[in-house]
Amino acid sequence: MEPVLPFAPDLSGAAGHLAGTLHQQLREAILDGRISAGAALPSSRNLAAELGIARNTVVGAYDLLVAEGYVLPRRGAKAVVADLRTRHSTRGPATAPPIEDPRLAPFWRTPFLRPAPRPLPETSFRVGVPDWRHCPHETWRKLTAQVLRQFSKTPFAYPASEGLPELRAAIAQHVAFARAVACTQEDVIVTSGAQQAFDLLARLLVTPGVTRVAVENPGYPPLRAAFAAAGAQLVPVPVDDEGLCVECLPDDVQIVIVTPSHQSPTGAALSLRRRMPLLEYARTRNAVVLDDDDDGDFRFGGRPLAA
Repeated sequence: MEPVLPFAPDLSGAAGHLAGTLHQQLREAILDGRISAGAALPSSRNLAAELGIARNTVVGAYDLLVAEGYVLPRRGAKAVVADLRTRHSTRGPATAPPIEDPRLAPFWRTPFLRPAPRPLPETSFRVGVPDWRHCPHETWRKLTAQVLRQFSKTPFAYPASEGLPELRAAIAQHVAFARAVACTQEDVIVTSGAQQAFDLLARLLVTPGVTRVAVENPGYPPLRAAFAAAGAQLVPVPVDDEGLCVECLPDDVQIVIVTPSHQSPTGAALSLRRRMPLLEYARTRNAVVLDDDDDGDFRFGGRPLAA
């Protein structure tokens, strides 16, 4: 028998965002128990026919649920809802080696730049730079020229300190659809880069010598530096192949900083069974969780995860 949903998704008013709206409603139904663990979901074809929408829309919503860990795909069978019951791991901090691991120290003590025995071709090892061979240069030139023709004198004056309104509106629309972040352009501030954002957040949230901040260990050094410069007490918390070890968080931190989409430097994604306890930790202690969404939009296996 074909599975049926225990509720009727409401897609009215979701024009242009059908997949995101359906994904959000299915996720909420899973979290509040209306769709129980182990329950099979309707096939994408049948659900699309029932809702009167394109099958690709349902497939997109299902793909997001799979990427986030709410749904388990099964080859040749209906996808089923994952068991989201979380239990604190019995593993202690020893599951992840600390950054002071002596096995890493020789790398920093040993010179690794030596003169080349012969001339080598010039190669760039800069990080954070895309492969420009794949950049659509001609398209960029045409779009840039098109925008410049529409400019008045106003855009060449000093812009608003929080960023151009058009850019902030575009960012808000993107994260609402791609990352399930409920926000408007008034919630968006454009900075010159991640380091300026770290500095602003540190100065906003940290009381020097008082505020304790949990950071991933190992983690992103420039982020640590920004909060240390603001006078925060840094509390290293180990990570493993599921990201931050939430069960190792002490009870007395006011801020938790995580890179849930792409942990630096391990590349691990924070698992769903860690995300839910982290939110509960923050709720019960009135703590702030800072999501450093490093490379969150770039995934080789599946769509980007919701924030």
